[in-house]
Amino acid sequence: MPADSKLFSEWIQAEAHLDFLRRNARADELVIYASGEYTFIHSVAVPSERLEPSDQQDLMQWSFNPYTSIASYVTGGGREDVWVERGLSGTGTKTLENAMQLIFGRTFEGWTGPGRTYYELHQEYAHLTGIHWRPEKRAYCRFNEHGDLEPVVSVTSREDKGSNIDLVSFKWEPLEEYLAASNASLVRMFDFTLLRRSGFSGWSDEPTQEIIESPDFFYRQKVMPGYAAYTRGVQIIRPRRTLEAIFTDMTDRWFGRSNKQYVEFIAYDWRNKRVTRISTDPAATTNYFQAKENALPFEVSPAFFRPEVLLKYKMDRDKYTVSDRDVSCRAGWHLPAIDVNEAGQVHAYICYLRRLPYEEQLHWLSYNEPPKASISERAFINDFKGEFVNFVQPLQKVLSIVRRWHDDKVVWWTLRDEKLLERVNTPLTESRDEWAEAFMDLAKLVIEGFETKEIRARLDKAQVPYEMEDKTIALLEKLLSKTGTGVEKLAGLRTVQLLRSKAKGHAGGSGAHQLAQDALTEHESFASHFQHVCLQVADELESIETWMP
Repeated sequence: MPADSKLFSEWIQAEAHLDFLRRNARADELVIYASGEYTFIHSVAVPSERLEPSDQQDLMQWSFNPYTSIASYVTGGGREDVWVERGLSGTGTKTLENAMQLIFGRTFEGWTGPGRTYYELHQEYAHLTGIHWRPEKRAYCRFNEHGDLEPVVSVTSREDKGSNIDLVSFKWEPLEEYLAASNASLVRMFDFTLLRRSGFSGWSDEPTQEIIESPDFFYRQKVMPGYAAYTRGVQIIRPRRTLEAIFTDMTDRWFGRSNKQYVEFIAYDWRNKRVTRISTDPAATTNYFQAKENALPFEVSPAFFRPEVLLKYKMDRDKYTVSDRDVSCRAGWHLPAIDVNEAGQVHAYICYLRRLPYEEQLHWLSYNEPPKASISERAFINDFKGEFVNFVQPLQKVLSIVRRWHDDKVVWWTLRDEKLLERVNTPLTESRDEWAEAFMDLAKLVIEGFETKEIRARLDKAQVPYEMEDKTIALLEKLLSKTGTGVEKLAGLRTVQLLRSKAKGHAGGSGAHQLAQDALTEHESFASHFQHVCLQVADELESIETWMP
């Protein structure tokens, strides 16, 4: 509230408040509800047919708030039973009866701590928009196409630090879609009562002024110059775009047609037997059914990339999942059918690359290069012959064994975190960090899963001596040596543990550097070294499985 008398006189006329409503009606985020010392705003969705034309006199009689219940138990009226009456009522108007109340104010009577008053979202809107309450954001959120948490309905209350107002705002795009699909419009009611309460003694008998700015924005105003004023009215907010445009955007997004920007990848056009640039624009490629009508490259033409293309995704495990043959972004996108060829290149098909958001396509483009070898044997057999491969990659063999243990609920091994099954990946680049991270994940999955207490119990039963300071691998070696398997040392598991503690735990040390050099000297690449160790680990896990009672 302005202290200066001239500014106070201007303030009570509410021009700044009205200008805010005008501008906010065109903004990307709309105020749906606001309640402060001098401000009240509340909005509901109303069937558009009730507003064509709108009954302005009726609407100006509105008298309700988000605390108005939409259901109640009823008894009496000559009946002896109890029933439920549903729908918004008691609005003071005919137009707004049974309107859709988007938010609900709730008060936990008797509760005196934080959270006594809070706001709920209409479940229909929450389900249709796919949003969920996240307390750390003070908002109902969803993941956007980039896998980032996006507030859709934001809530501020007087309990929040630094706030003296209750405020609920909606992002416009999902709200517009809801209004269009519901054939509804938003009716926003407002009341700005502007005065100095300490010196206010009542309203004058002067008539109010009726102001109609447009059929969708009208209000009643009483101004007592220099003293007090109130402005009370209605604003109708309709979808800005045509229904056809809204519905087209919605269905294009659902069916993966919303990407309006495309990039050109260097790819192998195997139909025309050439390496060329192929656009992700659907019009630039063809499929088997339409091939007779053109000479375009097939949409399953592969593009090839430096293996570093995957590092971005491996660095953020909460947001991305990288598997042998796919990459996905939480609730955002999915790139299937990738693989790595003999030259160490990652390859992906044009038809799947086009589904990525444009920004992701640009990321992949930055690592694009001509093919140095054909697609992998596994990809050819799976994707073009439609058959299963008769060979298993070493890491997949390890994962298969521990999945079986998890499914069988063996008592001597526990899956500590199911995400680890997806996080363990073969390192593909020359990055020592990626190599070390791969062994860290493998150790967490396999070695940390063993139940030391159960292994000691089996050693006790077999009367095999051991030291209390013996760790998991040493205990397993002693158990296996007693069974006559011929296994004296679990070389694979020991290598995993060594690299977990040295290469990752002390990445800057000379010992870590020497381990990396030894791996490259013996196996030429980190990928080959990792696969070699995984093969050892898989054989050792099978031995453990065989002799664990």
